[in-house]
Amino acid sequence: MDPCTHRIPVAQLSKRTGAPILSVRYRLAPQHPFPSALVDALVAYLSLIAPPPGSLHEPVPAKKIIFSGDSAGGNLCLVLLQTLLTLRRISPTIRFHGQDIPIELPAGLAMSSPWCDVTRSMPSVVNNALYDYLAPPSQVPETLYQPPSIPADTIWPCKPPRVDLFSNANAAIHPLVSPLAARKELWKGSPPIYMNMGEEGLSDEGLLLARKMCQVGVPVVVEQFEGMPHCFGLLMVKTPAGKRFFDGMSKFCSDAIAGRVEPSSCLTYIGYKLRSAREIPLDKAVSLTDEEVDERLRKSAEWRIKGEEELQKQYYEKAKLKGERVRQTGQRNEA
Repeated sequence: MDPCTHRIPVAQLSKRTGAPILSVRYRLAPQHPFPSALVDALVAYLSLIAPPPGSLHEPVPAKKIIFSGDSAGGNLCLVLLQTLLTLRRISPTIRFHGQDIPIELPAGLAMSSPWCDVTRSMPSVVNNALYDYLAPPSQVPETLYQPPSIPADTIWPCKPPRVDLFSNANAAIHPLVSPLAARKELWKGSPPIYMNMGEEGLSDEGLLLARKMCQVGVPVVVEQFEGMPHCFGLLMVKTPAGKRFFDGMSKFCSDAIAGRVEPSSCLTYIGYKLRSAREIPLDKAVSLTDEEVDERLRKSAEWRIKGEEELQKQYYEKAKLKGERVRQTGQRNEA
């Protein structure tokens, strides 16, 4: 979405934390597929901690910054953090506007319903459809994977065509596209992570990622709300659940900046209308093993790749025929 669509949640977070917020207008797919959004987010972060010459703000210490986002924005927070963690392992500095600046990590990540698997291949996508407004995928693996049914215009389908709006099929389970596909070791050294979610289609992938992070020592705080849909807090701001949604996220932000996050190996499951709360071990939250998760991701990616290969084969065959017709017409005109 866009800063314009998120004025209300941004205002809520700013009011509750007493902190200014930079809402980034990054490039969007399908015009700008992966890695456009990630590049824009990285530049925005580096511009905060090391302002280029002529900037109107002073450097903001990394330890005073929280990455926050919902759904695809949560995905972007995760892949930006993963990029920083990976860059730090390669070199302690990065070249930015002609200067070598230290690669510093933010104080934490605060996310709502993060989209961690763009293939949507975890069980909750179907099992929790009853509670969510995001419909499960309409295609089944027995068919050839097709791109979304969108009226053709100057933007879509792209040329050459692909089956997904965000990336080519062969990148669908790249760790910087689907964070759930990242090896757990990639998250070592991460700052504290907060996730909240409903009982929604994307809940499994968030819980599984939180489990991976917890296993390598990342401080994780997870809250799940019974019966609530995707990003419910942004839609139900004035309800008890909506207020609790922002209370939990804001408290984490303040705690992360102050260095007082209390991690847990459990998720807090908050009952309907906040009538109850119980702790569930992250190891027990989703029954899939890491190997089963990887297999689901692999099969889903292969399905997309086959569909995209066939789509592009048809595209190039049509382009070849069109080129041949043009040549024949030109030859007749010369004759």
